[in-house]
Amino acid sequence: SRGRLHAEVMGAEARHYADTQWTEIDAIALHSTDDTGRVSRASATRGLTNEDASEVQLLGKAHIVREAQAASSTVSSQRLEFLGEFLHVFVKQEVVRSHKPVELRHGAHRFTAEALDYDNVTQVAQLTGRVRATLMPANTAP
Repeated sequence: SRGRLHAEVMGAEARHYADTQWTEIDAIALHSTDDTGRVSRASATRGLTNEDASEVQLLGKAHIVREAQAASSTVSSQRLEFLGEFLHVFVKQEVVRSHKPVELRHGAHRFTAEALDYDNVTQVAQLTGRVRATLMPANTAP
């Protein structure tokens, strides 16, 4: 089952548009923690969020970080990062999409693509367009 999410949305200045129920936020920053204590952060030059913050569009220097899961967790996972000029986050569905160039970092691995559709529930990232990957070998240092 999915954990309960605690989230905060902050920014330098916000403008609410009553006709669309969207809020535009300059220097947007989001911070969330799930039941397992896993921390996610996001930031961008500006953002658009709907009324209940279940959908967030990050515009300009968009960056999302999902920290590695604690080693004591039943599911271990590496740090996950998304970078691009546009990232569209669907919070409840745990989906990140972009129709613009994006970089995905998973642990030491790095992927770039012209578009992204990432589903955190299924742990599937669909990268399309010109896709490049840099895969690092497992750490063999003593």
